[in-house]
Amino acid sequence: MPTTEIPFADLAKELKITKFQLAKIRDEKLSDKDWKLVKGRQYFTEEGADKVRLAVAVPLAVPKRLVMRALKAAPNPHWLYCIPEKGLGDKVLVAVKPSWCDRLVGKLINVDVIEDANGGKTYRHEALGGK
Repeated sequence: MPTTEIPFADLAKELKITKFQLAKIRDEKLSDKDWKLVKGRQYFTEEGADKVRLAVAVPLAVPKRLVMRALKAAPNPHWLYCIPEKGLGDKVLVAVKPSWCDRLVGKLINVDVIEDANGGKTYRHEALGGK
């Protein structure tokens, strides 16, 4: 079953936002599998376009996505200590599946950053995010 591709410019026009705003949402909220570059043109998958539409309508509904390096397992097997791959940042605890805890140490992982209305942040491995 081929996946539907939605051109970058068409989605920006549909949502009535600038291409810069769309690129910022793409970089913050989507993983590499939600969009692709073909012959210099950017396309969103149907799932990626749905996430962007939701992020425009309700900004807190779609978590930000970061790439982090897993440093070591925490005493509780549901958590890993991680640092952001880009830029400087402190160690944070990331929720993971307990069975994956030891396998992820030393690797780059995609992490969802969940922010609540009060500014609190929680970090979880992308595999815990549902879809």
